[in-house]
Amino acid sequence: MIITEFLIFIFVIFVTKYFWDNRRFYYLAYKIPQGNLDYSLKGLYQILTADSKKIFNLTYETFNADKVCGKAWIGLSLFVGVVKPEDVKKVLNSKDCLDKPFVIKFANILKGSIFGDLNYWHSHRKLLNPYFGAKNLLNIIPIFNEKVKALMDHFKKLEEKGDFNAFYPMSAFTLETILKVMHYEVDIQNQKSEVKSAFIENLEKFFEIITVRIFQPWLHLDFIFNFTKRNKKQNEFLRDIGEVFTKNVIKNAKNLLKKEENNNEKSKSFIHALVSPKNNFSYQEIHDEVSTIIMAAQDTSAIASSTTLMLLGIHKNIQQKVVDELHGIFGKTLDAPYLDFEKIGELHYLDMVINETMRLVPVVPYILRVNSKDIEISEGYVLPAKTFIIIPILRIHRSKNIWGEDADQFRPERFEKENFEKIPSYAYIPFAKGPRMCIGWRYAMFFMKIQLANILLRYEVDSDMKLEEVNFQLHVTMNSAQGYNISIKERKLN
Repeated sequence: MIITEFLIFIFVIFVTKYFWDNRRFYYLAYKIPQGNLDYSLKGLYQILTADSKKIFNLTYETFNADKVCGKAWIGLSLFVGVVKPEDVKKVLNSKDCLDKPFVIKFANILKGSIFGDLNYWHSHRKLLNPYFGAKNLLNIIPIFNEKVKALMDHFKKLEEKGDFNAFYPMSAFTLETILKVMHYEVDIQNQKSEVKSAFIENLEKFFEIITVRIFQPWLHLDFIFNFTKRNKKQNEFLRDIGEVFTKNVIKNAKNLLKKEENNNEKSKSFIHALVSPKNNFSYQEIHDEVSTIIMAAQDTSAIASSTTLMLLGIHKNIQQKVVDELHGIFGKTLDAPYLDFEKIGELHYLDMVINETMRLVPVVPYILRVNSKDIEISEGYVLPAKTFIIIPILRIHRSKNIWGEDADQFRPERFEKENFEKIPSYAYIPFAKGPRMCIGWRYAMFFMKIQLANILLRYEVDSDMKLEEVNFQLHVTMNSAQGYNISIKERKLN
């Protein structure tokens, strides 16, 4: 009895000291408006029973684009949504907000500069930046043009066969192209189904595990999570990606680098920069960076292009405008000629369509940062140091105060120069902005334009889906739980 009382006393002293030492943090946090996600009995039940669809709805409702900010507690961690474009600009450009919260470590089991902490990101980003610039993109465009032909061959098999989920062929094609950019040639689209399953189908499950873990604080503790089935599935996926792709990509890159060195050639590839001995990266660092780039680029690009096809299948009038632009550039043809830098730059309406797709359905709906110092935002709210700052891209992109009463509608014309100039610069951030902006955003835009131009020249795309009826789920990325169902038939030239 005495021991029990003593332990309770020690616990009370510990808790009291903790809150006293952090009294300023909780004082400032108290002043921030509460969002819908809390630890009331209702809130606890919501979190305990949350799957990826419920998590998406919870987070969407928690952070309201019509308010300055809103908070949510997950365990002892304070999450604050920041939605005003001027505040978003301040956060994304602040040297005190470059790091990411510890919950990102759940996606950072591979590390890599995308999810890495500040020091890791800084050293790797400095090395990789030159290889993702506009000049080096000229070396990648030929690969995009080459690989899209394989996609068209695959679409030929799907022609007039009814509805299919566009995500799977687009995902296989995207993965195949990313590997080719890394100088690793593999025919993903014609691989056996178990090879595809080892990566493409399991990738969504992997991201779902990360998402659920973030919102269930007891799983933040490794000694609990390590005993769960989710941990087992996660490790199986990591093993599969390492065995199927990453090891072979690295081995192949090292062999090619030796040949270039023997021939006194200078590589222009980021994969060669990673494996080069002069950069002194460990094998594990190279492995993590390669795996993370493959996973992140494959999933985001495939979702964005699949969503665009679905929306164009729904909105036939907009699809026809894209086709009219393509015919004006390439003539009335079913086969797109080689798309070089200049031709891609002429695809203005297609560019607006892609931008509108990423506004309405952003692939990454949230940006997470943690501030090392207090930061003041609109209306005098102060986010105390070590706040987990959430920038709810989806909420901002659909704010009627910013985009008008038709913010929930698919209208590419809002990206015409005279219209878009009226929009605050940080109200449209599909690739984020600031120092930690997505390093591959140029690649992604050029890649999507080339593949969509080829598909839309040859095929009429149709979809029976309705955007307002799509159930979205949060798997780190935002995707449709029903898939991206379309049908295609060869376009008739009048």
